[in-house]
Amino acid sequence: MGLGDEVGRMTVPIEGLIRRGLRVQSMISLLLAGGLLLIGPVAAYSSIFGSLAAFIPALFFALVVTPKFGPDSAAFLRTAVLAEAGKLLLTALISVAVFVWVRPLAAGWFFTGMVVVIFSARLGLFFRARER
Repeated sequence: MGLGDEVGRMTVPIEGLIRRGLRVQSMISLLLAGGLLLIGPVAAYSSIFGSLAAFIPALFFALVVTPKFGPDSAAFLRTAVLAEAGKLLLTALISVAVFVWVRPLAAGWFFTGMVVVIFSARLGLFFRARER
């Protein structure tokens, strides 16, 4: 059994965790928006836009970094740093676009959706850790 075999086996659980985190993020953002429909449509779509402002950059990061898992840690770290910078820029661009073009917007619900999506990824990892 060589190093390549070890790395190949390690990427499957990591990719599974990433998929689970993204799935948890999308489900929780939809549940939040569905619940906010009881308050009103502006609150619901504001939270969806906030959720997307966090989810789309996280998806971008996952798509860029996941293929770099492997034995070359320097390439992985370089990619992760660049992807994180891209993620922050993309989050800022989406947020600015929403605040400029979406009227009316409930800013509090926008940021609530964003925060809920960011922390719900950790929730997916927490449940995975509890299964072990």
